[in-house]
Amino acid sequence: MGRRIAKAGLAAGAALLLAACGGGNDPVTGAGTGGGGGGEAGQGDGDGGAAKTASLAQPGSLTVAFCQTLEDGTGGKGYQVILRSFAAKDGAFVGERATTMPAGTEPITGCDGDGPSYRVNSAFNKDLTLVAGLVDGDRAAAFDLATGREVAPPDPDSFTKRPDNGGAAFHPVTDRLWYDMGRLDTSSADAGAVASRDPKGGLKTEEKTPDEKIPGLLEKDGATAETVLATDDIHAPAVPAGGVVATGNTTYGVRLSKVRPDGDGIGAGVYLTDIKTQGLDEDNREFCEPAFWRNATTLVCDFKQLTFSADYTKLLKTEDLVPENDRINGQPVLSADGKSFAFLSKGEDGRRGLFRGDFNGGAPVKITSVDPPVADPEDNLRTALIRWN
Repeated sequence: MGRRIAKAGLAAGAALLLAACGGGNDPVTGAGTGGGGGGEAGQGDGDGGAAKTASLAQPGSLTVAFCQTLEDGTGGKGYQVILRSFAAKDGAFVGERATTMPAGTEPITGCDGDGPSYRVNSAFNKDLTLVAGLVDGDRAAAFDLATGREVAPPDPDSFTKRPDNGGAAFHPVTDRLWYDMGRLDTSSADAGAVASRDPKGGLKTEEKTPDEKIPGLLEKDGATAETVLATDDIHAPAVPAGGVVATGNTTYGVRLSKVRPDGDGIGAGVYLTDIKTQGLDEDNREFCEPAFWRNATTLVCDFKQLTFSADYTKLLKTEDLVPENDRINGQPVLSADGKSFAFLSKGEDGRRGLFRGDFNGGAPVKITSVDPPVADPEDNLRTALIRWN
């Protein structure tokens, strides 16, 4: 995703998008805009208001993120973020938030430049009320999904020089906002470090971790490892205990990496080194995108389940989780009880739906249809399943 954003001309385009979506705030004045929705599951609610205030993170619900990119005609871009939650049991509509990002800002992930399997979960806090983003392409911030406004912004009259931030992510357990310090400006005294803060408390709550301490963070636990790596634009699932992560690319396929004490360069990713895993070598490549670890040795990668030895030096077993198909499938997310998974899928009719699968095999079951919340003639709408709450 591009990190430098032109500010001019965004307001008009954003207003048009808000009218199409039926909700949000004007990015310049902050004034709210009205709107309703349909009543069919997957299409919004018809009560005119309750869906705008209901918690999106209700237990047993699935949350889908939509991000539409607006071209303003002058080379600048604007972003509309929409979240919708559905009951995993029957697809009932739970709630929605829709807001336009302020001019000169963008969500940290989930928008136009991200690939189809890009992990989006870390862009949102635990109760799905905040989205992480960048201001002017180099300052990490959190934005309220109800108002679109930045939460606890820095004092505009202060005389300070902040390090440039290139990445940001919410920790899924502590809910702190993490970001890199000076990755874009290697001359900074904080270059290579990471920091976190209470997003509602602002910079006064910031805690820095120097670069030489990053290996300890990557080995602390899986949630912390994933969060810190996300500040370096590495969206890789980590084993629950931390210390080992899975990555994938179109050239080498799946790779397992472990933490090393020394790194050459800047960013959390320099502290990773590949593990030589029999079964993932050049003669036995697995081409899939790692989604999550079920436990210390079982990785779900797209719709394959890979089981490794305890030391990760051997791939022991590969299993298919869904029947062979030619549908367009999104990345699966794990249920809270660890027994099932859910994903977005599109068939021949071009309509996207939410599906639920079980690890004991069999064909997935459709939960509900998930249609675009806004018209998208230019194909600028990115849709991703965030999490199973």
